Amino acid sequence: MALITAAKQKNGKPLRDLGAARYPDVTRRIAARYDAASDILDHQNYWANADAYDADSANSQHVRAKLVQRSRYEVGNNGYSDGIAQTYANALVGLGPKLRMQSLSTGFNQMVEAEWQRWTRAVHLRRKLWCQAHAKHVDGEGFGVARNNPGVPHPVKLDYVLHETEQIQSPMLSVNEPGHIDGIEFDQWGNPTVYELLRGHPGGAYYGYELTPERIPARFVMHWFTLRRPGQHRAVPECASTLNVGAASRRWREATIAAAETAADFAALLKTDMAPSDEDAELYAAFTETEIHKRMMTALPAGYDVSQLRSEHPNATYETFHRAQLNEQARPKSMPYNVAACDSSSYNYASGRLDHQTYHSALDVDRDDCNLLVLSPLFYLWLDEAVRVFGWLGGNPSALGPAAFSHDWDWPKHRVADVDTEARANETRLRTGQVSLSRLYSEAGQDFEDDVAVMAKDYGVTTDEMRAILKNAIFNAQNQQASQQMADQQGEQANATQPAGDAANGTQATA
Repeated sequence: MALITAAKQKNGKPLRDLGAARYPDVTRRIAARYDAASDILDHQNYWANADAYDADSANSQHVRAKLVQRSRYEVGNNGYSDGIAQTYANALVGLGPKLRMQSLSTGFNQMVEAEWQRWTRAVHLRRKLWCQAHAKHVDGEGFGVARNNPGVPHPVKLDYVLHETEQIQSPMLSVNEPGHIDGIEFDQWGNPTVYELLRGHPGGAYYGYELTPERIPARFVMHWFTLRRPGQHRAVPECASTLNVGAASRRWREATIAAAETAADFAALLKTDMAPSDEDAELYAAFTETEIHKRMMTALPAGYDVSQLRSEHPNATYETFHRAQLNEQARPKSMPYNVAACDSSSYNYASGRLDHQTYHSALDVDRDDCNLLVLSPLFYLWLDEAVRVFGWLGGNPSALGPAAFSHDWDWPKHRVADVDTEARANETRLRTGQVSLSRLYSEAGQDFEDDVAVMAKDYGVTTDEMRAILKNAIFNAQNQQASQQMADQQGEQANATQPAGDAANGTQATA
């Protein structure tokens, strides 16, 4: 580019005066463009509603309110939309996640897990997570607040209270207030610091005129939504892109029924090419109707013929159109058609399993969001309170180091159609070292350490003996047993030949 600029200024004359043939590419205009960026009339009309708003402005309070109302209406009046929302919450939450502590103390882990399980049942946490997941789909976001509730039937009186998206708002918010959007305040780094909660629902009968919201520190608010854009802090319904699709499906269904009813209501039509006589002019001008009795035989007037309306609906494309519409409604959730329709008649096992992979991947992403946004923040608050109530570690939550908080969540396993095939696959993975028992149990939503203790008790052996039994059951092939025996012999020989001085220093090799 520098050379071209210098050439253009040579002798103070433009390049074209020096001979454009020497630089044929310099004067060529760039003609490349995107079709979608052109301003032809058809494109202008199609993209007329496109805007340049940022994420929070695009999801303003007015926009969110209208979309939420229409989304709830569609779910309440469209059986498929309702089924998609419920199926999604069922598949996502199921019977609820289980806490798996990973601190260095096995006894502490079991004690915390047992109390957490009792507390979750006392506050109906699984039921509330289901409701919050349903709200995330229908409303776009689910809100839960950790509060003290003396009525909780558990020593830890912490409760988890759900609120709808309309209650998180700032009625008196001024325009363009820095660090503040509708319902949420932020620090200089963009972290939420305060959520503003209306004390009553704006659509409630007893809301009144209370416009002063409750200011709740952000650490007590669990805000679960899907982050789609940088800088986004509020969300719209996850089914917003298909609301019109559901409405079109319902209109198509009603039009089909109306056409069939219209055709059925008209039993017969009399038609003629003859001009009516003066005596019949008034009679036929009024479109009179005559009741037809069953098995009645009659004669038609001369020059008249009888016909009947034909029902054009449902036509041959009705089922195809309906399937395409339903498939599009379920697509934002990566939900396969047979799950959305509760109909697998057109599926075989291979296609059903393939379709479910994308759906299960989407569920795993939402589960991880739930871990980060809901479960772990709630667990930290609960553990602080439990330490005080039960006197763990002297009743001082600050005495808990990072290792004491180490944990993970085991979600219910995704169901499969062919259990035998999966069992054989898991057996192969275990024998070839592709997966461990702990990981396999975690994938199934269970804790291996807890289950191995239960198995040991059932079979009347110690935990270590139970582990040995499981090892022999997994690596029971002849070549694997030979490899294990060889490894044991090599270990024994290494111990026997180890110098005594090294053994005294604690460096003796172990098998």
